[in-house]
Amino acid sequence: MTDQSTAAGPFRAAYASALGEYLRDPTESSLRVAYELAREAVGRHLSVLDLAVAHQEALQSALAGASESAEMQRLARAAGDFFLEGLSTFEMVQRGFREAREAAWLERRQTELSRQLSTFLTDASLALDAEDSLQEMLRLVVEQGRELVDADCCVATVTAEGQPRAAEAVSHTEDSRWPTFVRWLDLSATYRLLRLRGGSARVGGEELASLPHLRAAGDTPPRGWLAASLTALDGSELGAIQLFDKHGGSFTGEDEAALVHLAQMASAAVDRARLYRDQR
Repeated sequence: MTDQSTAAGPFRAAYASALGEYLRDPTESSLRVAYELAREAVGRHLSVLDLAVAHQEALQSALAGASESAEMQRLARAAGDFFLEGLSTFEMVQRGFREAREAAWLERRQTELSRQLSTFLTDASLALDAEDSLQEMLRLVVEQGRELVDADCCVATVTAEGQPRAAEAVSHTEDSRWPTFVRWLDLSATYRLLRLRGGSARVGGEELASLPHLRAAGDTPPRGWLAASLTALDGSELGAIQLFDKHGGSFTGEDEAALVHLAQMASAAVDRARLYRDQR
């Protein structure tokens, strides 16, 4: 016998008892038991089918004791109310559990990605060959940046000696518009806007069309924009990480916090590589 079958037996007995009580005295108090039973069903990992079977068995038992048609109809209607109360609660609680599990999985995934990236960015070997290691680091940043927040496009740029695009890495979906869009991004305007907004920005909706750094990138702005500055320990500007179009929704405050953390780690790696280059 499976664990689920073992759990279903006591549940059916409890359901039959509760339904019988409600049919004898259909009050709000006895109806609330359906709510409690539904929560118990979710806790026992039972399915909607288990709930339906328990109801069917209890209803058949209740109807067996009724001799008149009118009484049978009353019992059937009342039992239907009891079942719908339990079913709606079951679906609501199950949905909440599923969303909680998904949120926990996402948090674990983001933590693991951050750990891997942190390990890479603190690797002393990054400073041994500044140019190659910088490109390798930026490629990893954009790939994991996209995965962290499920974005369609991620761009990481580093500025140097007046060049807003001294180094760059891009990761995007197969949509053909992204290469052109990225090529024409006004990075100088991006850096200015991020300075004005305190180092990070999260914008969506109609406001995107008015952003100066997107005007030159195409007639159709993206659905959402999330960005964070890369900043050296002395406060000087190193570049930025930008994300566009979150899959299936809008960027959230949690997404912005994750990107800011990513930008801080990337900033430390870029700053370290530059200091090593200058010393050489």
